[in-house]
Amino acid sequence: MTTARRARISKGTSRVFAGVLTVAMMGGVLAACGGGNGGSSKPTNTGPETTKGSQGANSDTGGPGKPGGSATIALTAETTGGWCLAEAQLAAGGIQVARAIYDTLTVPDDKGNYVPFLAKSVTSNADFTKWTIELRSGIKFSDGTDLTAQVVKNNIDAYRGKYPKRSPLLFIFVFGYVKDVKATGPLTVEVDMNKPWSTFPAHLYEYGRLGMMGQAQLDSGKNCFNDLIGTGPFTFKKSDWVVGDHLTVHKNPNYWRKDQDGNALPYLDSITFKPVIEKSTLVNGIQTGALDMAVTDDNLAIKEFMDLNKSGKIQLKQTDQNSEISYTIFNAKKLPFSNIHARLAFAYAIDADAYNKARQAGLLQQASGPFAPGVLGYLADSGLPHYDPAKAKSEVAAYKADTGKDLSFSLGGTNSSDTLKSLQFQKQYLEAAGMKVTLHQAEESQYINDVIAGSFDAAGWRNHPGFDPDTQYVWWHCDNAPPATQPSTFPAANVCNNLVNFTGFNDEAINKALDDGRTTTDATARQKAYEDLNREFAKQLWEAWGYYVIWSVPYANKLHGVNVLKLPTADSINATGATPFGGYSSGVDPAGLWVG
Repeated sequence: MTTARRARISKGTSRVFAGVLTVAMMGGVLAACGGGNGGSSKPTNTGPETTKGSQGANSDTGGPGKPGGSATIALTAETTGGWCLAEAQLAAGGIQVARAIYDTLTVPDDKGNYVPFLAKSVTSNADFTKWTIELRSGIKFSDGTDLTAQVVKNNIDAYRGKYPKRSPLLFIFVFGYVKDVKATGPLTVEVDMNKPWSTFPAHLYEYGRLGMMGQAQLDSGKNCFNDLIGTGPFTFKKSDWVVGDHLTVHKNPNYWRKDQDGNALPYLDSITFKPVIEKSTLVNGIQTGALDMAVTDDNLAIKEFMDLNKSGKIQLKQTDQNSEISYTIFNAKKLPFSNIHARLAFAYAIDADAYNKARQAGLLQQASGPFAPGVLGYLADSGLPHYDPAKAKSEVAAYKADTGKDLSFSLGGTNSSDTLKSLQFQKQYLEAAGMKVTLHQAEESQYINDVIAGSFDAAGWRNHPGFDPDTQYVWWHCDNAPPATQPSTFPAANVCNNLVNFTGFNDEAINKALDDGRTTTDATARQKAYEDLNREFAKQLWEAWGYYVIWSVPYANKLHGVNVLKLPTADSINATGATPFGGYSSGVDPAGLWVG
């Protein structure tokens, strides 16, 4: 007999925040080398409405809000590829738009539990090899069709590459444990696994990316990217999207959620999203009222927003909890960074403290590895190298001795003027150690595509948020056999067969740790597995870990309801349940925003 288990995953075993597929770029900030003692940053601003950490006292409430009006929200970049979610490559700005149009089956709360959203419940058998999703009744898509088990099955199949009309680029690697998906009733979906997967409910959220699309959108072929049909609080028309300028969404009059008093959501009649790349434009827009809200990790902008908040000119919320990591991602599938001496030279060459002061307003703390404080596997000292110019020069010489080549490479970033300054800062230090560095910048979507295609040497990157390292399995695990020992230059035959392991390493210790952490619920064993993984990253230096990211939400005094609307419960669609997770890199809940 099977035992049903709720998708309320405990902290001690499989608590998860789905940071999977956070292929999100670093607004104007590039990662320098890792090192230091770790620890999370502690914003100290105390303006009229501020969140310290992930939650805190503020003057805003979750309802009732005032219906009507509109808001303009700045995005970190344009999502030129659109929102055919199974195939989309969404950075932070793209996720914020997706949250306006689509809903997910589960959502995280502020305790790291995954609670039902479109689903009424998500339960498993005793060994986590069969999961049952029960849907809420009466929910409709924006085209008037019903949310049914068959449509949810088709969505899950689309994400895992088993729906013939959709071709996922990245999600196919997330759902390798799924053996079969069946609609066993009008509102019941069963998911069978090849192996036990205790953290599956987190992967029904995927950091806000696993929205449910209407059947007509699933079947719309090449038009799926802009034939957007969701169950979300707002609806979309093609004519309201001018690429590079704005995208406007309009209130869904048949939205299923209610506020805490049973009033219809959303409150706003419309939201206009505008891509804003330059820091000066962003700060000026918020200050003058041309923009009502932004979600940003641009530390130079954040410093200015903190000052504006202290003077009472704007509102500000920010979080450093369960943070993402900003870092430099290496391409270890080819020289120079297939050679460990090149990776070490990079890490030793850059003064992380000087970079933080010069390019990040001194706001961030250096990362000691891929896991932020509070995340299972975090280590204050993982053994990462520190800034040491003499050792950097020695590693440059060792690289030439190994390969017969000078250490030269391209260093990439997105196409803002602030990013260029950050690139130039790093280039100074790298060239002082004897490396030859060319700089490369590209529009964000193209930049992501270049990394996915392997057309890079070293690139500024941001990824790996969350409570539980299992969500990183997709990025680092390899199924093909690793080499017996790690050579200084990684042979092409040993490159990882996981296409979203963009660095390309195939590390036996990391593979084992990821398998051990996913298949056990013993807290002590899981802690050891992920600490071992952390130390192996430091030993091999597969990435140059940078800093724990702060996300900030600056917004106008007239705007309210920023991330305070509570979640529905299993038994009620009213906002009377848990407090939502405060990780702003996936944006805020647009249904609760109102002006007045």
